[in-house]
Amino acid sequence: MAKPLLNFEEVRSLLKQRFPMLMVDNVVALEPGKRILATKNVTGNELQFLGHFPQRAVMPGTLIMEAIGQAASILFSKTTETPIENEEFLVLGSISNMRFLIPVIPGDRMEIEVQVLKILGGLAFVETTVRVDGTVAVTGKVGFARRKL
Repeated sequence: MAKPLLNFEEVRSLLKQRFPMLMVDNVVALEPGKRILATKNVTGNELQFLGHFPQRAVMPGTLIMEAIGQAASILFSKTTETPIENEEFLVLGSISNMRFLIPVIPGDRMEIEVQVLKILGGLAFVETTVRVDGTVAVTGKVGFARRKL
């Protein structure tokens, strides 16, 4: 496996989230203003698996969406035309055509791809695909808005 473009410590320095909500482990590829490919290693000792589900652990869709949002935040923090400032963060504005096609389970490595569709001032629209072992697990479109803390 190639060395990541941004390692865990660099990712953590760009995000406001902390344990247990840090959902991106590293960044593999980044084209500012266009695209990011980030990864999240799903492990069985994460807190959400205590109750989702006790008989068969499945990564909650809301946390997969959080991983997508964090990857988008990294992408936009590295986009020089509209960088996210220290006092700003992205909030989820819209979700469309989101499809959860296969369960993501402990032991999986999510490859989170976010591609910019359009940036309009404080709004950003992206298309996302999450893959596990090359298989599409999640796909859809997401809109974000910038907000100050």
